[in-house]
Amino acid sequence: MPHSLYDITPLEPLIASGCQLLTPNYRLARRIKSEWDARRSASGDRVWEPLAVQPLESWLMGQWERAQAQGLVAPLTPLSQGQAVELWQQVIAEEELLSDQYHLLRPAAAADLARQAYDTLLRWQVDPGEEHMGQAFSLDADCGTYLRWHVLFEKRLAAAGQCTPLACYRALLTVADKLQLPQAALLDFDDVPPLYRSLVTALFEQVHEIQPPGEPGELRTYAYADKRAELEGIARWARELNTTQPETTIGIVLSDMAGDRVALEYLMRREFGCLGENYGSLPVNFSTGISLDRAPVVRDALAVLALGNQHVKVPALVTLLHSRFLNMPDADSALGNRFIRRLFDAGREELEVAELRYSASQVKIGDEQGLLLGNYLVEMSGMRELRKKAVPSAWVQRFCSVLDIWGWPGKGPLDSVEYQQVELWYRTLEDFASYDTVSGPLDYESALQLLRRCNSRQVSQPKTGDSNVQVLGPLEAAGLAFDQLWVSGMQGSSWPSPARPNPFIPQALQRRLQMPHATAEREWAFAEGLFQQYRLSVQQLHASYTQQVDGVPELPSALLQAFPRVDPPRSVPPHESWLRQWEQRKVVQLNDWQAPAMTDEELSSASGGSGLLEDQSQCPFRAFARRRLGVEPLAEFSVALSAAERGSILHDALYALWREIDSQANLLALDAAAQAAAVANAAVAAIEAVSAARRRSLGAAYWRLEARRLESLLEEWLTIERQRTEFAVLQLEEDISLTLGRLQIRLRVDRIDQLPDGSRVIIDYKSGVSKSQDWLGGRPAKPQLLLYGIAAPESTAALAFAQVRTRDCRFVGLGKSAVAPGIQTDIVKVVKDSMNAADWESLTLRWQENLQRLASEFVAGAAQVDPLSSASCTWCGLQSLCRIGQNEEVIT
Repeated sequence: MPHSLYDITPLEPLIASGCQLLTPNYRLARRIKSEWDARRSASGDRVWEPLAVQPLESWLMGQWERAQAQGLVAPLTPLSQGQAVELWQQVIAEEELLSDQYHLLRPAAAADLARQAYDTLLRWQVDPGEEHMGQAFSLDADCGTYLRWHVLFEKRLAAAGQCTPLACYRALLTVADKLQLPQAALLDFDDVPPLYRSLVTALFEQVHEIQPPGEPGELRTYAYADKRAELEGIARWARELNTTQPETTIGIVLSDMAGDRVALEYLMRREFGCLGENYGSLPVNFSTGISLDRAPVVRDALAVLALGNQHVKVPALVTLLHSRFLNMPDADSALGNRFIRRLFDAGREELEVAELRYSASQVKIGDEQGLLLGNYLVEMSGMRELRKKAVPSAWVQRFCSVLDIWGWPGKGPLDSVEYQQVELWYRTLEDFASYDTVSGPLDYESALQLLRRCNSRQVSQPKTGDSNVQVLGPLEAAGLAFDQLWVSGMQGSSWPSPARPNPFIPQALQRRLQMPHATAEREWAFAEGLFQQYRLSVQQLHASYTQQVDGVPELPSALLQAFPRVDPPRSVPPHESWLRQWEQRKVVQLNDWQAPAMTDEELSSASGGSGLLEDQSQCPFRAFARRRLGVEPLAEFSVALSAAERGSILHDALYALWREIDSQANLLALDAAAQAAAVANAAVAAIEAVSAARRRSLGAAYWRLEARRLESLLEEWLTIERQRTEFAVLQLEEDISLTLGRLQIRLRVDRIDQLPDGSRVIIDYKSGVSKSQDWLGGRPAKPQLLLYGIAAPESTAALAFAQVRTRDCRFVGLGKSAVAPGIQTDIVKVVKDSMNAADWESLTLRWQENLQRLASEFVAGAAQVDPLSSASCTWCGLQSLCRIGQNEEVIT
């Protein structure tokens, strides 16, 4: 049988004498009570008196309530910690407005620090109102500001007949002689604040202080390369020890419970095989849960309520659409996927809810139109009460009505943990309603912020069965006895913690009274005492640290310097039968890149321009995925115009500019003022072509800057155009249809110029860097202009990229005549060995053959993952689908 986590044998004489047992926390009190109940039951008792054991603070509040019932203290209403913080925020906002001497960037953080300072002063029995204390506070600007807050806070409490729990204890001290009890025992306390010690001394005739008995356990120290390796080692050690010695009690102390808990739980589940169907059978008890707002079922409820605000983040909305706790069966439909793509294509991370409501109602595929999301948002917008201020208790029903619209918490069954979290949510709503005592009427946004804070302060700790493997925080492990205890994260920067004096209490006062976190010496003494408690409570103590944190080298805590370091425990080797199967495995490489050929029906409905053949040339799989499967990576958000948007605006500006100028003769006839006017008109036309919603989202000042940049770029480009031989603009944005084998290609030519001899120059605008080498080889990287050229090969004199870039404007192209600077005519020199072409006509023929072949391969279903170059993958976005670079071996 395993020994208990607390040996109550030394306490039996005190229990028999009716001694009140007091602990530093609830966990230790529950453990002692559980051990006592188990002992009474094992001895055959069927009925026994409850054990008089309580956390010290809880017991003191009970005594204050007893004193109030007897009329010994004033009838005041105690505030919870959250209510006190809200009151501090109100006080700070009021004083900030009155003083007009400072502006706080994080008032909520200041309120929490002020609450901590207030409680610390009470625990150390310091009254800032005393004259000499007031002088000490006034010497520091932050402390002097806090003192003004302190006065206002106590006035607010007095006016409302309220108090904080620590103020209750202070009042209890004045009547302690009328409530005196025989004896008490302080169990495993490392530090007792002066107020508590004074109260215990005054309330009891005799006080016993009990510390862990026994000799220090054996200590082993381990060094790990990083945090991941350390947590993996702990999980492996716990599983092996629990498997080989199932009766052994195991404790694991996480120095950073908030940061390491989730990672360790996953690793524990992996080691114990509890990631799938056995998810609920993990034989590990985590003492500290997560804040309720992080629980998925509550997180999604708060996200739904956030849609009552004016704006919403697109990623948060997409997560919400896939929540199983809401009734949105159409979220994963084709209509839902189209809606999500449109959200990302807009390029904005944040949307107005009104715009979202309209978009969700209007999205359409065939006869199917509108998502349930739009219906729910319309119904929310019709709830007039959401636009009226109310006290928190009134907001409870309003919030519940909103969640009812969305069908929260869903139709599917909740597991045990989720069910407990939903129950805790409703209890938190009751707590939220109690904020009427410290809050006036709130608007929707303020009420939701308060509700969110209430949930962030509430800890979700699902009820689980007791286990021999316990994961605890540093303070929770104090006083408990284990066969084996592992303390993680014992880097020198964490054990002891750095001094963190409260900025609102004079540092000299904190040092003199040795308040919490005031000095490095006090932190050392606290850490040393806690570590010594661990050693006295276990048979074997394991301590580990990481040699680097976030890339910064770390040293072990000085608490470990006297103990030798040993190698970390290693996992047992794989089982022999598993090794035999692995050695006898057959590895088959499956090279399945051939997709089904396109049917006549597919060809008739296929759509694609030059981008289709560009995809096929860059990588056949990309063309198959995009053009036949319809797979596209989601666009990225940007606070400004994306590169694609800027390119589109530039195209529109050049279209407007050349529609007005029309020819080089007209261009040369323009003086500077006329050219500037034409350029300005073109920039205005291009910007006005942008949707009104997009223009509003970026603001007028942004568009003024964009217009200025566009005008400067157009002026620079016209300088290049003036250097050309005579031409006239024949066509702008002309649609062309081209047949390659069985594939129909539709093209839109940016611009076609006609030369005096009747031949044509086909121009494609580019805002990026362009090069004619992209047309060479069997798989041309940029086949767009080549398609234009082979559509009318007899009349085409040259193909040219118009590279319109700031301080890098130029023509880049090939042709049979040098019609513009940058267009090369020496075909042999340019082509070299990449293609069999000696002149312009033969080069055009090679292009046609290559493009015909690419079209035929696409129609035939060629879909191999074969990027033309490393640059082909840079902006592809389909790597998670093609898995390029991953091991292609398939084990069968």
